[in-house]
Amino acid sequence: MEGIDEHKTIPNMKNTIICSIAVLSAALLAACTETTRIWPEEGESKAYVEVSSQKVIFDADGGNAVITVATNADGWDYAAEGDWFTVARQDGNALLVETLINAGAETLTGKLTVSAEKNGETVSQEVALVQRAERSVNLSAEGTANCYIARTGGVYKFDASVKGNGGGDGVSDYIANYGLAIEDGAFAELLWESRHDGDKTMSREIIDGAPIYRGGYVTFSTGRSEGNAVIAVKDIKGNIVWSWHIWVCNDEITAHDHIDSEGKVAAVIMDRNLGALNNTPMDVGNRGMFYEWGRKDPFTPSRSPYHANTDGNNVPAYNEPNTAIGDGTGTWVYNAQAAVLATPPANIPNSILNPMTYLQSPYNGHADWYCTGTDPKATHPGLWGPEKTIFDPCPPGYKVPGPDLWGIPAGNNSITNGGAAADYDETGVSVKWDWNAYEDCGRRWKNTGDYYPMAGNIYYTDYISVSICNYTGGMAFYWTAQATPDATKSSAYFVNFNPNWCNYRLGEHDCSAQIRCIRE
Repeated sequence: MEGIDEHKTIPNMKNTIICSIAVLSAALLAACTETTRIWPEEGESKAYVEVSSQKVIFDADGGNAVITVATNADGWDYAAEGDWFTVARQDGNALLVETLINAGAETLTGKLTVSAEKNGETVSQEVALVQRAERSVNLSAEGTANCYIARTGGVYKFDASVKGNGGGDGVSDYIANYGLAIEDGAFAELLWESRHDGDKTMSREIIDGAPIYRGGYVTFSTGRSEGNAVIAVKDIKGNIVWSWHIWVCNDEITAHDHIDSEGKVAAVIMDRNLGALNNTPMDVGNRGMFYEWGRKDPFTPSRSPYHANTDGNNVPAYNEPNTAIGDGTGTWVYNAQAAVLATPPANIPNSILNPMTYLQSPYNGHADWYCTGTDPKATHPGLWGPEKTIFDPCPPGYKVPGPDLWGIPAGNNSITNGGAAADYDETGVSVKWDWNAYEDCGRRWKNTGDYYPMAGNIYYTDYISVSICNYTGGMAFYWTAQATPDATKSSAYFVNFNPNWCNYRLGEHDCSAQIRCIRE
């Protein structure tokens, strides 16, 4: 995979079926089903048949979907149950399922059974077909973004013809080289879905069935579980063109005034972390997602529960990684080194092709996944900035926080604005500090009372033992879009605290942190 150290990170894959393969004409690219990996053993004589999806869901407007079939038998056949759809074979290895508008009030169900026979042994696979009675809710009606908020048990769509919010790219030169429009999308695919507790069974219940790509839109259904997911649009060769974070949360996500350290309204801020299900202390659902600075795609936090004795020593039992992907097809990669590229857009294309790959700096002293150059265009790319960019991970109407929300730095130095328990009164408040005393694996911002959990971070290291998640329940990291004033450095300000101190300081771009989005 171009731009990534394959010896360290990319697993070997045997046979992979993808829908919308090259033999399918453009007319058949209106929809697609979920990708399924098929790994038969070489030389194996046992009969097998596999399908590219075991469930396809249409909204009330209908459409078509291609189901790819793989088998080691000489031939295969299918049987259909249901009269509201049609099925036709395509090019010998695929089925085209088409459906019209469902004008009734009831959900329609059906089934395909694909069978094959080899050496007297018959094997089969079933594909459940569903057409909802309701039309999909357009999540991009108020604007496009890299993240969309949905609820369980719904049918949704979003505009997948433009990258991110269709805005700028800082000074990264990405748009000049790769454009804003998504013109070569062929099919949609679920990369991963996951709950905060890492339950691998319930993680399969966040996205229901396979996403469908049709007419420049991605349509998908949500299941019965809250959580997070990422859906990608791929080209005809199976390369990721762009990907979107789906945040499934039944709570109403609200925003309110954020009062800065000088007592002024600095922003209107979200009531929880980006990707969190709540902001309840000691609940794993409060963590939200992690992000490398300047990247749009999320990484999942630890699935370990919070502990009253906070994790200052990085105890492995408190930092178990959450690698669940549900019914997704992707693979989490944490130990990849970014390519040595000194000219923008540098590693941005690699990050887009590999949204589940954490890109670490290729140099120990540089600490930037994006670019190894040293001129201001490389060190201050503006991937996140004062204006929302196409790489901003927040949902429509929100953006990454700007400068000085949690402290006003002097020059490029960090500031301390919180202390240990001895500095506070019995209510946990101090005249001296902006952050209240540590409580329940987090702290509250004094001027608003907003709670910020200490979810730690993710960063692969094998210095002593292999570690992916770090300081869960023992330290907090929150990104801003505020860059260092030193044009020779690749760093940005972030909130960083533990039970003993709070800092507003600089962090390197290849570090991970959480985000508390603000209104645009």
